[in-house]
Amino acid sequence: MRKLILLSTLLFLFNVSFGQDLLYFANGNFLQITNFRITDDSLAFNIYNSNSEFNYSVNKAELKKLITEDGEVIEFKGMYIKFRDNSMPSNMVSFNVLAVPALRFTMSYQLFNADGTVGYEIPVSIGLAPDAYTDPLPEIFDIEMYSIFYTGFTLNWYPLAQRKVTYVLGPTFRIGVGTEDTYYYDEFSSYYHDYNRQYYYSKLLINNGLVVNPSKHFSMAWILSLGVMHRDGPSDMTKFGTTADFTFNISYKF
Repeated sequence: MRKLILLSTLLFLFNVSFGQDLLYFANGNFLQITNFRITDDSLAFNIYNSNSEFNYSVNKAELKKLITEDGEVIEFKGMYIKFRDNSMPSNMVSFNVLAVPALRFTMSYQLFNADGTVGYEIPVSIGLAPDAYTDPLPEIFDIEMYSIFYTGFTLNWYPLAQRKVTYVLGPTFRIGVGTEDTYYYDEFSSYYHDYNRQYYYSKLLINNGLVVNPSKHFSMAWILSLGVMHRDGPSDMTKFGTTADFTFNISYKF
């Protein structure tokens, strides 16, 4: 009697395991199906052991293989399709804290791609004191200036995607308006004079930075930028030179 019960149980499990077709998706998931029909670009099927009589269809590009109840294996050249995690914020607004001592208001907007590895950023900076001496960092390089306005475009690459601690690298292009204080000595009056001149400038920088995401909607970033700068002006003005920037951004993601 016990042998009969054991045999019946094994037969039941056998029928459950192999009485349907197994459909494997390219993203690693699988589904028990029945009554499948393959067309040129899709596969239609019913879900096995389901009370619903609806027919389902899926594109072959999302499939890896199909194992029929007879043991036949049908291969598909499916590609893994990444879907956006709707819980991951795709927008970010940042504020540069280190620009405040230089009396500059600097913010940026950034849009992330689906997996959070690439960010497209547009900065806007407004100088609140055009008669200030210089920006914090360029004074240690070839060109001294005070930026009264700039905007541009930054392409950020996050090789580790968006995690608690990640790394950012990428180029940024800026175009703006700056001023410079120039001092000269007048031999006739025996006085030092200064004048302020305004000019257009452009920068090409490479960003390297560390990003910390303590929560889903809050982020902090320390970014060092090195590059070159060009500005217009009189013939006696230095037109090209090396430049740099260092930012500490606090950001809100949404």
